[in-house]
Amino acid sequence: MPTDPAHDQPGGTAGIGSRPFVIRLGQVVVGNALMGVAVGMLVTAALGLLPLDVFHRAVGERCGWTIGGAIIAVQSALLVANLALRVKPGIGTVASVVIPAVVADLTLTVLPAPQAVWLRMTAMLLGGAMFAVGTALYLSAELGALPRDGLMAAIALRTNWSQARIRIGADVGCLLAGVLMINPAVAVANGSLGAGSVLLAVALGPSIASLVPLFTHHPHRSARVRGET
Repeated sequence: MPTDPAHDQPGGTAGIGSRPFVIRLGQVVVGNALMGVAVGMLVTAALGLLPLDVFHRAVGERCGWTIGGAIIAVQSALLVANLALRVKPGIGTVASVVIPAVVADLTLTVLPAPQAVWLRMTAMLLGGAMFAVGTALYLSAELGALPRDGLMAAIALRTNWSQARIRIGADVGCLLAGVLMINPAVAVANGSLGAGSVLLAVALGPSIASLVPLFTHHPHRSARVRGET
């Protein structure tokens, strides 16, 4: 399995040459910013985080860092692992280490934690939707894999395991490690682990997969379709 993320994107590299670099870079910046806002909203909703963010939060609490600081530390470690496995990072890879972390901390600074259950559920659903859109924008730019995705691609290449199998193992491992670091009772009490964790884990993958093609512009294909109709 190739380690170049462009080979793993819908439509491969067919749309890259047709999209100006500045547009793709804009997708990376906006996508990462949306992911950061989403993480902040999910934290304030306190109904459950994604497995990797449970781990991020646990690392932050253990080290006395904000969740943004923990994201930078963990993602930097994953980036180093990518380099060790000869996975070539892109400008988007580096941006994904910093931008979501900074934006998540800023969001938590200005966004009050909702108290009413319906407001918390709304924050969770909006956060999940923003995370899906942000990730799809980032991936469709094809400017480098997320550090975790690059690592999973490298592992898949060396083991012949499917990336889906590796992803499930990584999610379970991050969730268990994070919950154990925080303490299971505390993880539930502070909203790191909850019903939202299950909903997000189930819904985000298909949502992101359906959104990526919408942000990947293929003008030649579109022209063909218009000509045929």
